Amino acid sequence: MATVKLMIIPSKSDQKGSKTSIIQALRMHGSMPRIQLTKVTELSRATISSTISELIEWNLVQETEKAPSTGGRPAISLELVPGSHAIMGADLDNQVWTLGVFDLLGNVMHMTKIPVSSSRPEAAVQELIGHIANVAKDFNKEIIRMFGLSVPGLVDTGKGIIKSASDLGWSNVNIEEMVSKELGWPAVAINRHRARGLAECRFGAGRDYRHMIYVGVGSGIAAGIFNDRQLVSGSFGGAGELGHITLEPDGPVCPCGNNGCLHLYATAPAIEQEARRLLRAGMNDSLLSHVYPGNDLQLLHARDVCTAADQGDELAVRVVNHAASYLGIALANLVNLLNPEAIILGGSIPGMCNTYVQTATKVMQQRSMMALSAGITVHTAVLGEIGGALGAINFALDRHFSFTMIQ
Repeated sequence: MATVKLMIIPSKSDQKGSKTSIIQALRMHGSMPRIQLTKVTELSRATISSTISELIEWNLVQETEKAPSTGGRPAISLELVPGSHAIMGADLDNQVWTLGVFDLLGNVMHMTKIPVSSSRPEAAVQELIGHIANVAKDFNKEIIRMFGLSVPGLVDTGKGIIKSASDLGWSNVNIEEMVSKELGWPAVAINRHRARGLAECRFGAGRDYRHMIYVGVGSGIAAGIFNDRQLVSGSFGGAGELGHITLEPDGPVCPCGNNGCLHLYATAPAIEQEARRLLRAGMNDSLLSHVYPGNDLQLLHARDVCTAADQGDELAVRVVNHAASYLGIALANLVNLLNPEAIILGGSIPGMCNTYVQTATKVMQQRSMMALSAGITVHTAVLGEIGGALGAINFALDRHFSFTMIQ
């Protein structure tokens, strides 16, 4: 009598959440052997074994050999299959959306730039939605129906509202609701610098550290604080508004309403304003005075000053050092308060100006407690313009991913 073999069809249900837990663990922590997976997920060995078999059948998880550090037979580890599914996110910076498509391991599968023609939030959302639809339609991978938004300003991550974004003139913008309504997918919003910090912590310059601070410097300044690799959000997502700490109590009024905020001294607009002031005061021996002889100095941008500073131009170095020294003071306060292993400097200014990074680091070391700053490593971010979108989708997945989202 012939033996009948029964084929076990893996179930796409996830009643006990074991599939979700395993995918989340491998996504956040990377490949690991089964024994470690039981510790991370707190699932039984039997549950791990049966669930992994199903996930392998669905081509979501694969076995891989990872060589041990001290010889011997390579251990069998589990990892997510690259490119099995895709998820989309976007970062808004300087009136441009950077739209990215990623797999669950953070690999970039597609990226496009979308200029925003109007400062109105409704217009910015409409520009984005049209491109999302086109990319999703033409993409040959299954897309998880969730969207991550990396946006400027103070974001209430519980409600999905941009409470204020002074550089855009936005206030109380329900960005999550606007995008979700147009797209038909859940959307999750986070401050762009905290999103970029999350991406650097998971995939970039901070991936080897458990306690780190990301500081983004561009048109504004904000930080992402990571304790044991987890983003510190505060009561509603506002932890890390470094740009609005007071450094000069009698200083000028900041757009936030306070006086003497770091934002007024260490950002791209501050660099531009100080360079223009010195040039108008008659410092005509600068490289910058030859670039704009008799022209409107409003055309002078921070990138021009940064480039000249790295070339040794006296005026540009003076301007950049002035701005970076203020940031260094703020970093020293963070070091004394939070005791990080590493600081990651991101955003447009650190990304294009070595002088700025070097001065900020030097001042941080001078003004913080030696015992706390002695072992700190300062890096510049490595993920660049795609980091915000990547961080936003990881923030969305961390909070809301369920196996049921995979079709």
